[in-house]
Amino acid sequence: MNETVVSTTSPKDRICLAMDIHDEEAILRAVDNLGDLVGYFKLNSAFTLYGPELVKKILDKGAKIFLDLKLHDIPNTLAGYGDAVTRLGVHVVTVHVSGGSEMLRELVKSAERTAAQLGMARPQFIGITLMTSISQDILNNEINVQGSIEDEVLRKARMAAEAGLNGIVCSVGELDHVRQYLPQDFVYVTPGVRPAGASHHDHQRVYTYSEAIKAGSSLLVVGRTVLTAKDPRTALLDLHKVLGAA
Repeated sequence: MNETVVSTTSPKDRICLAMDIHDEEAILRAVDNLGDLVGYFKLNSAFTLYGPELVKKILDKGAKIFLDLKLHDIPNTLAGYGDAVTRLGVHVVTVHVSGGSEMLRELVKSAERTAAQLGMARPQFIGITLMTSISQDILNNEINVQGSIEDEVLRKARMAAEAGLNGIVCSVGELDHVRQYLPQDFVYVTPGVRPAGASHHDHQRVYTYSEAIKAGSSLLVVGRTVLTAKDPRTALLDLHKVLGAA
């Protein structure tokens, strides 16, 4: 049975490890080796390859799954997803807020209906506001959305809250701008966080672990900086120290 609210009571529960690899055995080894230090394991393209069977294998190990589907479709299709991801037993699922309020509400309603029928908790639904690979220039000149990144994130965050989502994905840089307008128990998932001095990779809006914690991040998404580290456990323990000192 999954949980409806991201816990922030321990450093472990504030860490989400992005499993951006396609080797199923490597993923399962990571769950075995790092599960005591990681609150959520995030699946995206690996789910496309291995599907519900991989989810079941990870859940059987007692780990929590952040299913990064970034759902975006018509309301009726999202209702189908709401039923499916609830039955799957995952803990967190992402959805693009840009699909609109009706789409978001149908997702939540369907999941709640299925959860009630099965006597279980539905997944948390976390709204994608603006990818951390999007810069101000890309927002204005390629996507053709005018205004600041902060205002666009706030607009979508408000839509997410009104539709019944549990939280949003955004960069650390927008947190101070948006938190004052959102529910007190809203969850803030922040990718693009790094140890000081680490590579930015393909993220445009990047911040350190300390900056994320200070800004009020609920769940820090880490990936390559841990998985490609000489010792991934040491990399995670270093993050635990930063979280524990906050």
